[in-house]
Amino acid sequence: MAAASGSMLLRNIMGHLVVRAVLRRPFWVQNTPSTSLLQPKQLPFRIFSTEAGQDGSAEPAAFDSESRFKEKPWEYLESEEYIERYGSNPVWFGYRRNHKGQIPPQKTRKTCIRREHICGNPCPICRDQNLFLDYRNVKLLEQFICPYTGITYHPTRTGICMKKYKQLTEAIQQAQDNGLLFFHSPFISFQYQDYSNQHPAVTTTPPSPALQNKTAWYDWYDWQQPSEKDIALIRRIYKDYLKEESSPP
Repeated sequence: MAAASGSMLLRNIMGHLVVRAVLRRPFWVQNTPSTSLLQPKQLPFRIFSTEAGQDGSAEPAAFDSESRFKEKPWEYLESEEYIERYGSNPVWFGYRRNHKGQIPPQKTRKTCIRREHICGNPCPICRDQNLFLDYRNVKLLEQFICPYTGITYHPTRTGICMKKYKQLTEAIQQAQDNGLLFFHSPFISFQYQDYSNQHPAVTTTPPSPALQNKTAWYDWYDWQQPSEKDIALIRRIYKDYLKEESSPP
C-alpha cells in the first residue's frame, strides 16, 4: 500500500509540474507535444529557428537585398510587376510629398537615403528599388520630359529629390548624345531679304579713301624718312658692323 501510494503521489507531482511548464512556455511552443519537454535533446524551438541553407547563408531565401533588374533596368518597365503597380501612368503620377501646411516647399529634399536611414515617404525613384536612372532606360527617362517642349520637368512637379534629379539630367544628356533620345531644336523662319544687299534699307558701301588714293589706311603705315640725327646715332653705334655700299661704276 505504501509503495502504491508513493508511486501515485509521484505521478501527481510530475503531472502538476508538466502542466505548469506547459502554461509558462511561450505561445509558439504551446502547440508542440508535451513529450518534447521531457526530452532535453530535442528542443521544441528548433522547429522555428532560422537555419542556414545549403549555400551557408543565414538569411532567409526570400530576402532580396539587390534588384535583379540592375544590369538591364529597362526590362522592369515591361514586366508584370511594373504594370500592376503603375499601369500606364508615369512613376511620379499621384505622388505627394509630406510637408507642413497647404503650400508645398519650392525645393524638394536633397536626398531620401542618408547612409542606412531612409526618410519617410521617399521620392518616386528612391521608393522603388527596381528603378535605375540609366541612359539606356529610355522609357523611364521619357516620363520626366515634356513631349511638347522637350524640357525636363521641374523636381517640384515630379517630386524626385535633388540627388536623383542631378542623376536624371546627366542620364538624359548622355542619352541624347548617344542618339537614344530626341531633342528639340527651335524653328527659325529664314527671310532671305534680311540677308540680301538688295533690301531697300541696305546700300552699297563706298570704297575706302586708301583704296582710291592707293595710300595706307593709317599714316604710320607709310614710309617715314628718319631724321639726320637718328641716322648719325645709328651709324655711331654700329660703325664697326656697317659696310658702306659703293655705287656701281
